[in-house]
Amino acid sequence: MDLQELDKQKKNKRYSRHPWEQARLEFIYTKIKTNLKDDRPVFLDIGCGDTFVAEQLLKKMPNSTFYCIDIAFTDEQLIYYSKKFKNKKIKVFNKLNEAIAQMESNISFVLVLDVIEHIENDLDFLIQIEQIKQLDSKSKIVITVPAFQNLFSHHDYVLGHYRRYNNKTLENITLKCGLQTIQKGYFFSSLLLPRFISKLTELIFKPKTKSTLVARWSKGKLITKVYKNILILDITLTAFLEKIHLKPLGLSNYIICKKHV
Repeated sequence: MDLQELDKQKKNKRYSRHPWEQARLEFIYTKIKTNLKDDRPVFLDIGCGDTFVAEQLLKKMPNSTFYCIDIAFTDEQLIYYSKKFKNKKIKVFNKLNEAIAQMESNISFVLVLDVIEHIENDLDFLIQIEQIKQLDSKSKIVITVPAFQNLFSHHDYVLGHYRRYNNKTLENITLKCGLQTIQKGYFFSSLLLPRFISKLTELIFKPKTKSTLVARWSKGKLITKVYKNILILDITLTAFLEKIHLKPLGLSNYIICKKHV
């Protein structure tokens, strides 16, 4: 969860992790498993938010080590997370160079999950990542972003997004900074129509809310699980269509790439 959304979620007394976040985690995990080459993988999670992804992936891959960076971490949050993960393989930072300085081995995966849409100069940001000395020919960079600029909506405005992407624009920006594409595509196809309807509705009724559905989610465990399973089924179907060389669209865009070495 974005730290901006976390602050708003804390005010929600019926806290429940949004099914979108849970399903995205499963999507990321399947991509990692497909590309995993190390027995003890090292992850650099840039823009980690509230560390949900790192915590859950560590449960699935207990031999992993995570270096989690988010420039929005306050000193108080760094102290909190450092204590929380005192006996775990998760380290938190608010500066990339500090995390890199502590790394004793090469990076297996760089996770950049719904981050670059928040950055005005996404090219310079990705160049900085490409130049990390702990990246080698085996390292993989996993990037997810919101898809399709024509679906830019109040949701994006609230979260401080500069843009949305598609396969072409996402690959172009990674190629410019010297990264080689391994795989690219879309996921969450079932969310395209609801977002399109929401976008049309905004043309008639100007939205006033200052929070996202993720921050406002307050459904019970059963309803949350139902929505999560629907989204996981969506992801499974998308993966099948990709295997038979079809190219389904989706509300989210991803690319897996590596450094030219």
